[in-house]
Amino acid sequence: MRNRKIRYLVLSAALMCVLTACSKNGIKEGTELLEKGDFEKAASVFEQAAKEAEAEGERAPEAYRGMGMVCYALEDYEGTRQNLQKALDEGGLETPIIYNLIGVSSMKLEDYDTALAAFDKGTGLPESGVVSRGSKEEETADYSEVIREMKFNRVVCLEKKLDWENAKAAMAEYASLYPDDANAQKEAEFLSTR
Repeated sequence: MRNRKIRYLVLSAALMCVLTACSKNGIKEGTELLEKGDFEKAASVFEQAAKEAEAEGERAPEAYRGMGMVCYALEDYEGTRQNLQKALDEGGLETPIIYNLIGVSSMKLEDYDTALAAFDKGTGLPESGVVSRGSKEEETADYSEVIREMKFNRVVCLEKKLDWENAKAAMAEYASLYPDDANAQKEAEFLSTR
């Protein structure tokens, strides 16, 4: 889980840098600190960037997204949810990664309804998208693995809620999409006993 967490943070930080061209309000510095694992300094830089933007009457979705990722790295799951939701509320880009982090954080807090809502939103987004890096460069982001994980986590949330029928249906859908997933096969066996 720790390696997966770091992978999401690095991917999210890189995506944040691509989307913002790393130019505004300390976002570049905060992103670099996040990538280096200097979470406390990154949090300070992102907080300052948010304050500066708000003082200028601007929104700061990138700063809140950065703070959310810092909170996730520090296992502050409530802080993760609050900051990432604030980023979305301020017009930040909706990506499967953001919704997955909100969903996983909600699972850690045993708030399965919020987790399911986040996973539903995230899996409803495209598996890939073109993102701009400044005025002339574009890159394609591939979210297929994140979406796959969210679909599996939906099953887990439904199990935790003891909603066996919907868990079985979600697992059947997942297994049809990813028939080679060994974890899904074990989970399907477990669900068949319920």
